[in-house]
Amino acid sequence: MQLLEPSAQKIYEREERGELAIGGLHTKAAARALAAMHVNSSMGVVCAAPTGGAAGVIPGVITTLVEEKDLDKIQTVRALFAAGAVGLVLATRGTFAAEVAGCQVEIGAAGAMSSAAVVEAAGGSVRQALDAAAISFQNTMGSPCDLVQGMVEIPCHTRNAVAASSAFVCADLILGGYVNPVPLDETIDAVMEVGRMLPRELRCTALGGLATTPSALALKRLR
Repeated sequence: MQLLEPSAQKIYEREERGELAIGGLHTKAAARALAAMHVNSSMGVVCAAPTGGAAGVIPGVITTLVEEKDLDKIQTVRALFAAGAVGLVLATRGTFAAEVAGCQVEIGAAGAMSSAAVVEAAGGSVRQALDAAAISFQNTMGSPCDLVQGMVEIPCHTRNAVAASSAFVCADLILGGYVNPVPLDETIDAVMEVGRMLPRELRCTALGGLATTPSALALKRLR
């Protein structure tokens, strides 16, 4: 990596030893998402899910479901199918390009897709999966793409981790009884409207947000 030292393994191991404040599935998913992004930024092979900048979220969530909830192959495929279905709605009604609509359609989209996957894995209904995706989008709406020094590392890595973690929260809210009043398709339309309102400085140009803070500008490349 260019700006960050790897941290995923340390976080995962400390969670295993019970040294963190809370830990659990959320933290394990976050650490796994970080690990995938470490590979991505180190020029390793990843799956754009749905993009390279969001490549950690879905793998982090699905791997955690498989490892911690003992999903079999069919259940895993169904969870991935649910995630893909949400992605298809966004692809049809909007875009995955941060250059067009900010980080909300990359990492935000991956978080929404993962929320649907968690609901599917838990045995929820199609409506519940779509509602979990909708509230995930609603809570990332307006997020800029402000990558530091033009590298997909800061804040991209921790955003992947947090999106993976929050997928479980969004799923639990819906499965627990929260009634979502704005459906997924309308939410995505709103996401796209907000994205188009973002100035160019906040759409993958590294000209605004965290990218222009003194600390970000002063960071030295590690390699």
